[in-house]
Amino acid sequence: MADAVHISGYLHKMTRDGRWQKRWFETNGNFLTYYKSKKMTKLLAALNLPQVGDIAMFDEGKQIDAVEVNDGSFFTIELNERVYTLKADNKNEARKWVSVLNTLKEGGQNEAP
Repeated sequence: MADAVHISGYLHKMTRDGRWQKRWFETNGNFLTYYKSKKMTKLLAALNLPQVGDIAMFDEGKQIDAVEVNDGSFFTIELNERVYTLKADNKNEARKWVSVLNTLKEGGQNEAP
């Protein structure tokens, strides 16, 4: 029997004003949720993955902000008019997040409801 599709860990999220915040992200069914830290219980946001737009790697070598150029560890999630820009620890981690999130977006959750 296959394990449920799940991923969790710290990512850096770009704020609307261009600052970076370290946040604890985890999947919960078809939702991507995030908190201020792993120990926190107050949910900051929950994205319903089947309702988001593209979840994709950010173009490597492209300028992210005034000082940062993408080293391959950045990815984006489109939700309505907002684009979430996230940074993993490295390129392989970013690819893993994009793969799992796209699987959940397409309804790939293995857990029974």
